[in-house]
Amino acid sequence: MKRKLIVIVSAAAVLITIGICVVFFAFKLDHKRIYTAEDLIGISSDPNGKYLLMNDIDMSGYEWTPFVFGGVLDGNGHKIQALSIRNVGGSTRITVDGNRKEYEAGFAGMFDVLTGEVRNLVVVDINVDVKSDQPFFAGSIAGFLEDGIVSDCRVTGTVRLDAHNGMFGVGGVTGAGYGMITDSVIDVTLICIDTDSETKDEQFMGGVCAVGYPDIVNCNVTIDGYDSEHGYVHNGGLMGMYIYEEGIVREGQITGNRVAGKITFFEDNDDRRAYCDWYIGEVMSVILGKSTNEEDFESIEIFEYDKVLLPLLA
Repeated sequence: MKRKLIVIVSAAAVLITIGICVVFFAFKLDHKRIYTAEDLIGISSDPNGKYLLMNDIDMSGYEWTPFVFGGVLDGNGHKIQALSIRNVGGSTRITVDGNRKEYEAGFAGMFDVLTGEVRNLVVVDINVDVKSDQPFFAGSIAGFLEDGIVSDCRVTGTVRLDAHNGMFGVGGVTGAGYGMITDSVIDVTLICIDTDSETKDEQFMGGVCAVGYPDIVNCNVTIDGYDSEHGYVHNGGLMGMYIYEEGIVREGQITGNRVAGKITFFEDNDDRRAYCDWYIGEVMSVILGKSTNEEDFESIEIFEYDKVLLPLLA
């Protein structure tokens, strides 16, 4: 009797295991497989599809133009390496500054606007380097996060924006927006250069997001930031400014994060604000969940304005 019971239990365990595997593989079967750089570039033809990386992909030498992505990109633990972004996306969205002034902004990143989900992806040595004469935001994964999700990702690289005109900035994951960024490791160099010394613009820099109201949970951020601004600075290890639109009622969550590194900046402006903090440069809206965040961060303000600030090796 005891032997029969063991056999029955063992058989049940095998069936359960098989069932789990079947469910897992059935779930993955609706994802199109990505094997090559050409496959990855090709997702722009069906930006609402589901995709699964099957290999590490080296994007050296390939041109990438950002696009709106509303599907699912599952990295499957693989990495995308040496993605270089010099082109800006074609989409615009409305962003708001601390005075609730609206700007129609452009974007650049792997996606200019992310409405879908990126998960379990390693992005190594991404290089975003763009210029704009309109309001603009740049990030590694997205220029603008539009209720999208970034989860369980690893990002290293550089995001640089040379811009002027109203409102602009850079973020380690996304330039601006709202949604969810969770369980990710970000190690980025951020560079933001105001190219107009006469106009007092609004500038934003954040290790995760420059401006907006995303939930940021359980992320480990290392930032090396350089900000040359002739207007108003809003810099933060996690975010430059946390702000959501008037009339919105929500329970924002920024919890369980760790920030290390520094931001070096100047604010060439007699009406100085010089917002620069390890957490959020300026908080304009209520965040109900903001516990268990840790930091090892340095804010370095420079009072010489004749040279743009860059990393030593730049």
